[in-house]
Amino acid sequence: MSNTLDQLRRQFATPCPTLTAVREQYFPHIRTDRYLQNEIRAGRIPLKLTKLHGSARAKPVVYLHDLAAYLDAQAQQAA
Repeated sequence: MSNTLDQLRRQFATPCPTLTAVREQYFPHIRTDRYLQNEIRAGRIPLKLTKLHGSARAKPVVYLHDLAAYLDAQAQQAA
């Protein structure tokens, strides 16, 4: 039986998919990255955003282990 992190590693080609890719896959009800970022910053969605370099144009990414922890916590809450 594989765990959430293993499934995410198979789903995404990178260990740190962009916020856009995560939003499209797991938050289809949220239409923009900006709104999702606001929800994360406000603490309503407990995910951690990172930028791979210091450029203002760098896209925010989510590390797979953080996404897996979030999804597992959501599953625990639902159970």
